[in-house]
Amino acid sequence: MQNVVFQGRLAADPQVTGDFGKAVFRLLENRGRDAASQPRVVGVNCVSWSKALNARVIAPHLRRGCEVLVAGAFVDVRYHARDGGVRVAKELAVRRIALLDWAAGAA
Repeated sequence: MQNVVFQGRLAADPQVTGDFGKAVFRLLENRGRDAASQPRVVGVNCVSWSKALNARVIAPHLRRGCEVLVAGAFVDVRYHARDGGVRVAKELAVRRIALLDWAAGAA
């Protein structure tokens, strides 16, 4: 199974279910600059199915702007679009996460 690692900042506060069974967040990673010298930012949708990780780390500590290191595997997710068509998206199934830096104004 593949294993990928991303380092970046959370685009928004994580969405965690009430029973801590699922946590969803978007990670933004800087990838240098494009040909026009504009910053190139890549967004990765992440999902954690670990109740322990969600309850102990993600829900109480992660907020918009936190810098994290996330390790996991990409999975394909099928969904129905508004036009009725079936689409496939990739999301990162989180196995491990490390908080590298707090969001501005948090401690």
